[in-house]
Amino acid sequence: MAPQQYDTFTMIILFQLSAVIAAQDFNLAPTPPLNLNTRQTSVTDLIDPVTMPYCEASSCWHYGDYPPPAICPLVTGPCANDSDSSINDGDKCGPSQYHRDCYCSLKTGLYCAWSCSWTTWWETEDWFAAECPNSAAITMDFSGLPSCARDCINDATFGYGCLTESSNCFCSNGDLFGCHDNCHSAGEWQQIENWLKDTCNISSATATEALKSGTFTLTMVTSAPLLIGATNATRFSPARPARRKHLSWDEDFIIAILAFTGLAGFGLWVQGCIARGKFKET
Repeated sequence: MAPQQYDTFTMIILFQLSAVIAAQDFNLAPTPPLNLNTRQTSVTDLIDPVTMPYCEASSCWHYGDYPPPAICPLVTGPCANDSDSSINDGDKCGPSQYHRDCYCSLKTGLYCAWSCSWTTWWETEDWFAAECPNSAAITMDFSGLPSCARDCINDATFGYGCLTESSNCFCSNGDLFGCHDNCHSAGEWQQIENWLKDTCNISSATATEALKSGTFTLTMVTSAPLLIGATNATRFSPARPARRKHLSWDEDFIIAILAFTGLAGFGLWVQGCIARGKFKET
């Protein structure tokens, strides 16, 4: 009996071991690679530029057309309702969209909307902040500037109209407001150059020229790599150059107040003339 019991027990152990080994082999079997062309992307991973505040002068997107692939590679985005799609003149969904990681990493991704009015620009900045709440572009870090230019650039940027002090606004405007002239040492100028390169993603040559002339123009928008672990970013040219704004927000506000005051005064004058005419008739 003893040998028979031993053999049965051994068989049970061997059977269990073989089952475990088989399960491990099954788990280690290679998984077929996913087809990236047919893989579905979550809506939360995409940003739809069609939802951006509308501006006729903007080159960020147009009804019936694709948004510019210049700033980030385009991917096919889902539209729940075809009537909402931009290809059907809808304003709630575009057939081509951006990866959120790429778009939110851009520090000058709104340059394509720089031709819009101040009101639309501020609305566009609010839209970007809602889509990319953790983006470094929302509010610039002035700590990298030397003390001789830090407060000057900070105050001048706000006074010009960049109320949120975003890199999108400052870099699209491309003006140092003469603040660099307050600095005199080579080390201070180097700090400004390094800050410009990091804040606006511009080249060393462009930053150096900015220190010479006091202004610079964005000619490239940098797109972050989509693949995790990739180290090299890809540079793309913007869709078309944006026109530089000539009036700051406070100047626009003053002009609007003066126009309203003049219109109100003219209305009161006309009303007074009519009232005097009626008084003479009586």
